[in-house]
Amino acid sequence: MGNKPSNKIIFLRSLLAEEKFPDAIDKVLDSRNGLPLYKKTLSKQSLTQSGTFILQDVPSYMDLILDQNYKKLSTSVVSTQITHVVELDRYLDGNQYMGQHFGPKTRSALRRYKNRLEECFDIRYDVFQGSIDKKWYNEIFDRLRVLMIRRFKEKNEENYELPHLDEIKSDLYPMLQQNRATLFVIYANGQPISIRINMMKDKLAFYILSAYDPDFDIFRLGKLDMWQNISWLIDQGYSTYDLLKGYDYIKEKWSDRTYANNIVFVNGSSDLWNWLKFHCIPTSVRLRHSMVKKLKHIGLDKVLHQIKKWKKKRLNNATYEVLPLEGAEVPEMVQKSTLTNLKDHKLLISPLIELAYKYRCRFDQIQVFQHDKSSKEYYIHIKGRYYLLRAY
Repeated sequence: MGNKPSNKIIFLRSLLAEEKFPDAIDKVLDSRNGLPLYKKTLSKQSLTQSGTFILQDVPSYMDLILDQNYKKLSTSVVSTQITHVVELDRYLDGNQYMGQHFGPKTRSALRRYKNRLEECFDIRYDVFQGSIDKKWYNEIFDRLRVLMIRRFKEKNEENYELPHLDEIKSDLYPMLQQNRATLFVIYANGQPISIRINMMKDKLAFYILSAYDPDFDIFRLGKLDMWQNISWLIDQGYSTYDLLKGYDYIKEKWSDRTYANNIVFVNGSSDLWNWLKFHCIPTSVRLRHSMVKKLKHIGLDKVLHQIKKWKKKRLNNATYEVLPLEGAEVPEMVQKSTLTNLKDHKLLISPLIELAYKYRCRFDQIQVFQHDKSSKEYYIHIKGRYYLLRAY
């Protein structure tokens, strides 16, 4: 959501965080119901932007009303990627929402993942608004940064959100205090394992970013986070939840409707160079996005997604194996081994979480013994049974 030092303005940052626009914009209306979302006033400081400027990612359900005192203003609109919107006010609660979007098997599976997660860990679902302790706030953003780096590394994708994290952190803190944003956090045994940031404008909610601990993949944590978050928004009376652009193959399953995202070029300058840019740049942007749409229409984005999934699966295969151990010699072997501190063996956490899931046991009751300090073999004690975990 960060603004670059240019004439490009990130629309949602201006609307939600800064609550100000260039002086040429008089109002922003929700075209679905005509309600005003922004109104220029003398008491509100406007962005000092003159001549030609660009508004990036304006949802097509928002109307920009230009100040009529600016006689020479002209605009050009280019549609880019779609934005996915959940129409929250269609549903009485999260259960009705899930029933409309997913079949019985999927809903049953998600409930099973949630129940199993709560069996294996002490789970809390916390929504933070209002007065926030600054020390905790800094710590949660440190954790969010770690999760974002790990998550995008696992997906083998460039993290385009990470460079803007400090700016989002600066914007979010006053918004939380004014109840214009939320931090939705899932804790496991006191540790944040999923963090989601939403910003609000009246009864409209906007997804900003989220990340979760990839060690918990087996619990489908991303889906659980979305489900619980949408349920909370419905309970709080929000009318829509804009999931923004990108990751269509995920968001299309959760949304009720899509809208275009627009780039709006506004020109108020009579300078010849600005006039030429105003007419040439939208044309080149329009051609580029037209090509992207055609590639998506033939399904290239889904093919690339499947290739990434295949690569991830191939890279993650055979990192360890778990073998059951039998016989009276096992306790003696364990006695000769060292009880392992997982803080010093973080690579064991993911396989141990999978074992907790498989055997429906408390994660903090699993005991791990290392054969010796140089060994990659570990003895695992779960519910009275011993297993050998061999890492590769």
